[in-house]
Amino acid sequence: MLQIKRASFVIENNLNNSFLLLIVLLSVLISVLFINYLLIGIAAIILSLLVFIYGERFLIGLIIVSLFTLVSDLGTTLRLYVHLIDFSLLGYLFIKKYGFNFSEYPKLPKPLIYFLLLYYFAMIITTIFSEHILIGIDRISRQSVFFIIAYIFFSFLKDIRYVKIYVIALVIVSLILALSSIFQFSAGGFKLLDFALGVRYRVTGLISNVDATTAFFILTFPLVITLSFSKTYKNKQPLFLLIIFILTIGIFLTTSRSAIMAILVSLLFILFYLKRDLFKKLIVILVVIVLLIIFIPTLSQLTFIFRVQEGLSNRDYLWKMAFDIIKDNPVLGIGPGAYKFEMFNYFPVMLNTWIGNLFVDLYIATGGANNAHSIFLKFTSDMGIPGLIALFYFITLYFQIAARTIKKARYGNLELFLIILSISVTAGSMFIRGIFDSIGILTYGIITDDLPFWLWFGILIFFYQKPKEYFLEKGKTESAGGTVLLNE
Repeated sequence: MLQIKRASFVIENNLNNSFLLLIVLLSVLISVLFINYLLIGIAAIILSLLVFIYGERFLIGLIIVSLFTLVSDLGTTLRLYVHLIDFSLLGYLFIKKYGFNFSEYPKLPKPLIYFLLLYYFAMIITTIFSEHILIGIDRISRQSVFFIIAYIFFSFLKDIRYVKIYVIALVIVSLILALSSIFQFSAGGFKLLDFALGVRYRVTGLISNVDATTAFFILTFPLVITLSFSKTYKNKQPLFLLIIFILTIGIFLTTSRSAIMAILVSLLFILFYLKRDLFKKLIVILVVIVLLIIFIPTLSQLTFIFRVQEGLSNRDYLWKMAFDIIKDNPVLGIGPGAYKFEMFNYFPVMLNTWIGNLFVDLYIATGGANNAHSIFLKFTSDMGIPGLIALFYFITLYFQIAARTIKKARYGNLELFLIILSISVTAGSMFIRGIFDSIGILTYGIITDDLPFWLWFGILIFFYQKPKEYFLEKGKTESAGGTVLLNE
């Protein structure tokens, strides 16, 4: 009887697969009529079928991937269509799930609500007293739309399966960005020798903004390494090694010092927490590498990775501009978004110099965004003391939530704990990077810049609001069993 049921299942499954294959083939033939969009049509049809098969979770993951890859530097027209489709789908899924029953909407922690109130107070009061009120209103509106999008993503987190979808989606985005960088490097005829000789190319692939690209590597690279420690993925070690290898090349091609620093801090903290032996070995390796570079002249060329010869990469000029703005506007700053109008009043060099032309190009490329290259200087120059208070409150809030969530989860399921630990540490390292780069956390609602961090923060809040028993229930299969879990 059991064999008959198995045979029946196989036949039914094959029929379903054949039917789906027939639909795909017919759809492809139809899309040939639109030859200019053939590849896009084929991809859209196949993905639609996958959404039909795997349901809502696959669709949410697909939305995340498309938001960070298709809306890169491929063109404003495609970006508009992707945004319209993705945000319409997000709104539909949210209304379908919760409707307009506000009491059913997922609650946010009170400390986070206090931060939002403080942040909006800072934006509103500094906009009111700014000489550029309209741009301030625009930034407040854009930030509000961003928070709504981030909240909708947070509202979809029902269980660990959705958490894994978010994790997988961001890892896929990182791989796409790394592979696009590798392709751009090889297609451009660049050579590794060019790096060693100082003829360096910062290759970023789909997203031209280096800091936006490296944020994905910061958030996912240590996470992939951490998850490889779990017995759950023991049979997938070759896949993990391949992902780590590709992401390593992507990081190498960007030669972003702040990103490398943030990744190293994350890895050191995670290894100290989980594997003290590996932590000590990594410290020794780093010390040996530094000593070899210092005392062996032929190896000194390796400093190109950290762009030592560039010093502060003209950040000192940008910091000086921000300090001068703060000095003239110490209490309320110049207002959100007003940097584009005030920048040239504080220009530290002549416009017709090489550095002057570089800053003008940067101004054009960023649309006049605040390029203080420090989140602390950016908040203070834009919103003065209220902005700085809001920022420090948020940093304190984040690390409190992270620490309490890690503490609750450390005796539960190992896989779950590793996700929480790595997400907490990698998102936290974004604040360290924020000392030298101002994007990636709160950039007035730029999707590709800020949403990756807030997806991680949303996952952290989801687990933060769970009782301790939730993690114990999840710990029946593979227990973490202690603070330092995996020492050998």
